[in-house]
Amino acid sequence: MNTNDKKSVSLIINGEFPTSKEIINQIKSSEIIIAIDGATNTLINIGITPTISIGDFDSIDVSYKNKVSKLIYTEDQNKTDLEKTLDWCIENDYLSLSIFGISGKSEDHFLGNFFAINEYCDTISCTIYTDYSTITPCVGKTVFNSFKGETISIISFESNNKVNSTDLKYPLDSYRLSPSPRALRNQSLGNNFTIESSEKLMVFQIKD
Repeated sequence: MNTNDKKSVSLIINGEFPTSKEIINQIKSSEIIIAIDGATNTLINIGITPTISIGDFDSIDVSYKNKVSKLIYTEDQNKTDLEKTLDWCIENDYLSLSIFGISGKSEDHFLGNFFAINEYCDTISCTIYTDYSTITPCVGKTVFNSFKGETISIISFESNNKVNSTDLKYPLDSYRLSPSPRALRNQSLGNNFTIESSEKLMVFQIKD
């Protein structure tokens, strides 16, 4: 039986790398560290050697290639490096990921990363960490650990998403949420809150 889905796996996208020591230590402590193309450079430059690097390697420093245990070359130009990496993760049973480096740099890549993860989140369970937020793609009923006054934003990439909430300051009761800013900047009322949705969405827990 393949046990890859039981391992702690960090996936590093070639975006804005976190500066938080807590987040960096979380990456360091992972059993598997997967770097997407140019993220390999960022990791090695701060003393973290990825377990696996994936991409077409048009951004990776040539001198770093020998430092990585496993290089996965992906040539398909019809998909982004992130999509190709998520495909590879599914094929190899890495189905639970902590994702870093999603935001920053080029705005088109930034938005494209969210759309890609939204497409895959019904197959891959993941949590996204940045210096500013913890972001959880989800569908159905999900309970979140929280604290009173935590800022919560909800974004749907799907149209006519039926959303219910409990323990938020501004409750959502069969609220029809489409891609919009309509569910930003809510607040948690206690140690946890619940979101239930008919379609996929992303819940942002903001570090104010």
